[in-house]
Amino acid sequence: MPMSFKNILLLLVVVLLCAAFNMQLFRGLDQMMGDQYWVIDTTQGDHGWYAMGMLPHVKKVPKDQVKAANTDADPNNDYIIYAQAGDFGGESVYGICFGIALIMYLIWFSFIIGFPDKVDPYLLPRRIFTITVIICCSVIANLFLMRISADSARDPLSRIANVAGDHASLLFHYAGIWFAILFSALGTHTHSFREVSAPDSRNWQSQANEKFSWMFTLLATVTVLEVILVQQRLALPDSAVDYSLWIIWVVIFMRMYGFSPKYWIKRGRGIAIMTGGTVTTLAIFYFLERATGTLGAGFASPILAKVLGAQNANVGLSAMISIYLIFWMEFAAAIRMNGPSRRAMTKP
Repeated sequence: MPMSFKNILLLLVVVLLCAAFNMQLFRGLDQMMGDQYWVIDTTQGDHGWYAMGMLPHVKKVPKDQVKAANTDADPNNDYIIYAQAGDFGGESVYGICFGIALIMYLIWFSFIIGFPDKVDPYLLPRRIFTITVIICCSVIANLFLMRISADSARDPLSRIANVAGDHASLLFHYAGIWFAILFSALGTHTHSFREVSAPDSRNWQSQANEKFSWMFTLLATVTVLEVILVQQRLALPDSAVDYSLWIIWVVIFMRMYGFSPKYWIKRGRGIAIMTGGTVTTLAIFYFLERATGTLGAGFASPILAKVLGAQNANVGLSAMISIYLIFWMEFAAAIRMNGPSRRAMTKP
């Protein structure tokens, strides 16, 4: 049964507001940093505030001073750059960062809590506890990955987050999605007093040949698409990030809409939401960048053109499309409009 329009709108508004507020927190870190680097403060030892040293002691140093020290002949006075403005907010590719945050909050609210129309008051404390654990795991994983980045950033002018896939904000939201899926698979946010017997698989009929053939057909299609996008400078030069997103899209698409066209044509409503929502989102972020001048869309971007050169103004297009295809596909499932329509079901 599809969700009511009021609840659809409420869910969309809530995840949009949460993602926007979350991204503003990351932008606040950039504003705190200003035109300075955060560098490792080696005078306080190698370890930071935790036993594993995941978050090292850092201090702010003007960029000119860091560049001068790191480019002179004496390597002993070099700074280890931990982060700089842009590494947290990801403003040059704001549309990409925002999309990952949207997916994370959609999963948290809709699929874990059951918001807005399937909130079980008896299970709510357990589910809130699950999300709290997910947040803690995501923060720890994020700090750990950033520490690795800091320790490996020996190039004096290196930027830890110079591409979309390495922004700290993206790392946090990726981790939030990953841990949410993991905890959901473990069933930590659900509970039942009755054990359910395992299904008898002896009479199952395999459709493996058809599933594999269409899965590899879709994978081959997105592989060719990614190669074309990279060659046309419409994707990140290191295509691993973009390509991984397309693979995720293929897996979710087949899980949501079936494994062959005979099922896809019956689910036109969900596919329309996925494609129409993606096109609309791309247009919104395109005009948002023109209006703000600071929040980059990730494609057709004056900000990227200024930072990376005019030939790289569209390097985020592949990631933008795949991310929002995934978000709107998940959204269609959350509002229960990804299944076949009644008319498609009644056809012989």
